[in-house]
Amino acid sequence: MTDSIAQHTNHPFPGMIVSTEWLADHLQEVGLRILQIGGEKYFPQFHIPGAILLSYSDLVVQRDGVAGMRPDTATLTERFAQRGIGRENPVLVYDTGGGADAARALWTLATLGHTSCAILDGGLGLWYRENRPMHSQPTPLQSTLYFAAPDNTWLAEETEVLAASAPDSTVLLLDTRSPQEYQGQTTRAPFGHIAGARLFNWMDALQSQYDPRLKTEDNLRLLLAQAGVSDPEQEIITYCETGHRAAHTWLLLRALGFSRVRLYDGSIAEWRLLAHPVVAGPLPR
Repeated sequence: MTDSIAQHTNHPFPGMIVSTEWLADHLQEVGLRILQIGGEKYFPQFHIPGAILLSYSDLVVQRDGVAGMRPDTATLTERFAQRGIGRENPVLVYDTGGGADAARALWTLATLGHTSCAILDGGLGLWYRENRPMHSQPTPLQSTLYFAAPDNTWLAEETEVLAASAPDSTVLLLDTRSPQEYQGQTTRAPFGHIAGARLFNWMDALQSQYDPRLKTEDNLRLLLAQAGVSDPEQEIITYCETGHRAAHTWLLLRALGFSRVRLYDGSIAEWRLLAHPVVAGPLPR
């Protein structure tokens, strides 16, 4: 995956997903904020120079019995402001795993109207394997003010997903869980997927479970086309169990130029609580 995959963000990023080479060349960029999601245990020993730590738990909350929901705007703006991040700052996000944590952070920023954001392809693992510079010193934090411009463009509510599951809907529901979850081969209800949903296992976008870099653009477009996703103007709603994995596919689609992509924040966790029906069985043809 190269920086050329996405040219849809404002300066200074070349796209919504950037390479370690790009970051290495821009570590000293004025105003750039580098945000590490998770990895609290190791952050004091090593992190990318200039990085600020944010726990994944700061990005989610349990609401009305549903885990993994987006906190309210006031809470989110306070958490970013405490870390010296304003909406005018370009934010480069990375994590210590497969990129889903970072993607969820970027989606969260997008819902606040933060337009200049990107994630690091390969995350901390790739940065480390390439023997790039690491710091153990904490990054000085100076709190600021975060003036949000809430944007619901990227958020899908339960009622909208229910409408999208109707046979005559033109909205494409994209289940980003595993094939086993999609088919209902699990030990916990609901056993299956939302009616009409196609399957795109978010992990299929990665080189492997041990290499979290994204596959090449051609490969990604082929995999998406096989899942029935090819029209960049198609209205798409991604979901998983708690909106975590679905955030990664949301970001991937955005980076590839799909302009009408939303994330169902409640996902299956909310669907289960509301006792909405699901469909079990084989993958769609």
